Amino acid sequence: MNELDRLIEAETKAEAARATFARRELARCRGVSWSGMAPEPAAPCPPATLQARGQARLAAREAWRAGADGAFISNLADCQAAARQAFTTAERARAGASRGEPVDWRLQVLDELAAQARAIAAGVRRARRALSS
Repeated sequence: MNELDRLIEAETKAEAARATFARRELARCRGVSWSGMAPEPAAPCPPATLQARGQARLAAREAWRAGADGAFISNLADCQAAARQAFTTAERARAGASRGEPVDWRLQVLDELAAQARAIAAGVRRARRALSS
């Protein structure tokens, strides 16, 4: 599922929540109420509108990412993802060492950890460049 599909799904869920709220409000006014004070029944939102909303959200998100703040924060998020992977790899290395894994295995895990450290450093460099743009 790509990002546009996820945004359209989010719009569909938001529309369903709005429709549920509208039904509740309409049901609340079915008892004794002043004439003309009840809300109009909500019309269902057509799929084309949901698609357009999702595309608008995606365009706004992409425009933000293209800006300095978006690039900076996106690169920090990449650093965080690489750091999480590095943490997992280091935990795996500690567990392997406790189990008595051979040196070749340990060197392979260290190579993975070094690649993750390089990914963190690259994210930092890109974030720094985003600040100077």
